[in-house]
Amino acid sequence: MLPQFIRHRDSRDLVSIRRSGIDPNSIQAFVLGVSKELIALQYVYDFNLDGIMLLRLRDVSDVRCSATCKFQKRLLRQEGLIDRVPFGLSLDLINWKASLTKLSRSFEYMILEGELLDPREFLIGKLLRTTSRSATMKCFTGTGKWQEPAVTISFDDITACQVANNYIQFYERYFQRTAT
Repeated sequence: MLPQFIRHRDSRDLVSIRRSGIDPNSIQAFVLGVSKELIALQYVYDFNLDGIMLLRLRDVSDVRCSATCKFQKRLLRQEGLIDRVPFGLSLDLINWKASLTKLSRSFEYMILEGELLDPREFLIGKLLRTTSRSATMKCFTGTGKWQEPAVTISFDDITACQVANNYIQFYERYFQRTAT
């Protein structure tokens, strides 16, 4: 699957990605980077650019650039959105530790998901630290309350990371307005 992602990255294709063991829905995105471990994507949702998403390569069951993807890419270009896709974004996709550390330097808030855990893990907040095996986050609730203690998740359990999406940006603006 790695060669497919490299080809789609180089062609700047809009692609549809399936993770059949995790999510019944496809993810539509532009490929920003890929390694043997991780894929970096510009997530596209309802014709909106909705942040950067990192996924584990091993979870991907299919990637394709369908006729629908090609048509929708033309629509995105006509709307001027293609120019906003950060194709030149500098990423370190060697592993979760390197990727999260680099992302945390540019993005204050992130989402980490453990979608295969039971129950599923959804962490939103600030990355505090990483070790060789895990990430620790200061998380907040859906009501914008910071939680204690910090939460640690194993890199083996992380299936997705998101930054700069609409969901995070709403909370970020809330925290900026309510800072004392």
